Amino acid sequence: MGSAVSRQEHKAVLDAEIGACRRCDKMNVKGVTASAPGYGDLHSPVALVGQSLCEKCMETRIPFTGGSGDLIDASIKAADKVKDDLFTTNAVHCHPEGNRKSAEHEIVNCAPFLHRELEIVRPRLVVTLGQDAERALRFFYPRARVVLSRFEAPRGRLPKGVPVAFVAKHPSWIQRQHNSDLEAEYIENLADAIRWSFDQ
Repeated sequence: MGSAVSRQEHKAVLDAEIGACRRCDKMNVKGVTASAPGYGDLHSPVALVGQSLCEKCMETRIPFTGGSGDLIDASIKAADKVKDDLFTTNAVHCHPEGNRKSAEHEIVNCAPFLHRELEIVRPRLVVTLGQDAERALRFFYPRARVVLSRFEAPRGRLPKGVPVAFVAKHPSWIQRQHNSDLEAEYIENLADAIRWSFDQ
């Protein structure tokens, strides 16, 4: 995955495979359970990985569009970045109908796509947003330094070629608490993580 051109070529091939995927029954149906690949800068030092594609994201083909994505957008803005500066994706690239929880086989079937995206981008930090994303990242990178809940810059020597994993709550869970202080803390915490990734 050397040059910028090769990253783009690999990503174009992968995006086409995601768009044509039929591994899961009743998934990747246009307008119902459609898919969208990861979005953003292929040289981003940080990747945000969510659970699955939301309903509104089927239209924009951009993960975290509206809804709980508002907290993600606020975090990115607080870090003095724009969404195009980062790479955002999901453990499951399709939208589970009715916003249901992803089935185990859907997460497993989609894992190779997610892994290939991360291998293309090669971020120094991966933020997992929800349990499905966390499980996938721990499987991909068993040697990763893991930061839990409150982001603190990792100290000491880090494993070469392995991203730091920051395990964060999914923004939809934060919104469901209806607590403005918790939301503000979440935004700043995620912004701290994003800033760290760009400052390295």
